[in-house]
Amino acid sequence: MRLILTIVISCLFLSQAKAETSAVVWQAHCRDRHPVIYVEKGECKGPGAAVINEVIARLGHKVNWSNVPWARTIKVAETGQVDLIPVHSMTPERKDFLDPMLLGYDKRYVYYFALANRLLEVKHFDELKPHIIGALRGAFYCPQFNDNQNQLKVSFVNDNGQLINMLKAGRIDLAITSEQHEMQFFANDPQLKQMEYVDISKNGRYFSIPLKSPRHQYAKQVHQIVDDMRTSGEITRLFESYGVEPPLNLTESPLATH
Repeated sequence: MRLILTIVISCLFLSQAKAETSAVVWQAHCRDRHPVIYVEKGECKGPGAAVINEVIARLGHKVNWSNVPWARTIKVAETGQVDLIPVHSMTPERKDFLDPMLLGYDKRYVYYFALANRLLEVKHFDELKPHIIGALRGAFYCPQFNDNQNQLKVSFVNDNGQLINMLKAGRIDLAITSEQHEMQFFANDPQLKQMEYVDISKNGRYFSIPLKSPRHQYAKQVHQIVDDMRTSGEITRLFESYGVEPPLNLTESPLATH
């Protein structure tokens, strides 16, 4: 009898261990968009990461975070080499390969900076056209800028340090930025000045599952969990628990500007 009981208990432990080791693991790329999401001591932190961790946990799955530059993340997402990409905006191009989960909306303020000692002023969008504008490669700023790049002279780089150095070297005339793109580096530099023209738009905030990811088979379930968390105010409360302003809790609208 004792032998049978031992065998039964052993089988239960083996079954539990097998279930734990066979849990579905999602490969996710973290971003540096402090305080919403950021890497700290090798871990992905902030409410943007916490929402994703909670959603995936409710599926009974796990998330494996990696710290990867955004330009690479958005590139490999096209072929499904990552399962989750966090807190981002949507564009028509991205809809071709991403399935977005709406977290809410924010009001996006987009700014332009130039060297303080240059006699250069920009008060309207059209006044940008004669100038070379530096921007982050693969970044979404606002519809006015991203949808009209064929009218502008844009030079793309990988990080804001490069943009600031290019401004100071005279290789570009202006740099575009926002609070979501580390505007503080420009605002705190005494050699730079902000232009009068500021673009203001409503901007959807999402995390996405690439359409070609093998985990996209769970997308319908993820959509339902995220929708429930957003409409119940759970996402709002989670952001507030981190002391971070939450995205506006609005229903998706065909008139929304992404």
